[in-house]
Amino acid sequence: MSIILFLVSMFIIGGLIFSKVFEVKVKKIHFISNTFAKGDEQIHKLIELGIYKYNRYRKISNIFVFEFLPSYLYEVLVKSKDFVAKKYYSAGNSFRGRRVLKSNGSVSFFLERLSEGKSTIEKKF
Repeated sequence: MSIILFLVSMFIIGGLIFSKVFEVKVKKIHFISNTFAKGDEQIHKLIELGIYKYNRYRKISNIFVFEFLPSYLYEVLVKSKDFVAKKYYSAGNSFRGRRVLKSNGSVSFFLERLSEGKSTIEKKF
């Protein structure tokens, strides 16, 4: 594959040299020089466009890597820290013997007896 590429490029370079020598000797053919000038313009435009796109995407990637990713990771870490703190708090209460009462859950038998006892005490007075 590299041999074919080398031969094609040598053929193109030889054609360019031959056409330039022919143009210099005849001095009346401006078509070839105009074609080369237009080709040079197109090549320079492509190079400028490539440099512009490279600089643009480099700035975008710098913003993404150095501004967005750290702030996003910070948010994720804060949320995970809060989640772990909630789990630790709820697990710690069960280890220490405390119970967290929920408004939508059932109340233990002991608390039911306390609430009944309060109502009978209040009725006596």
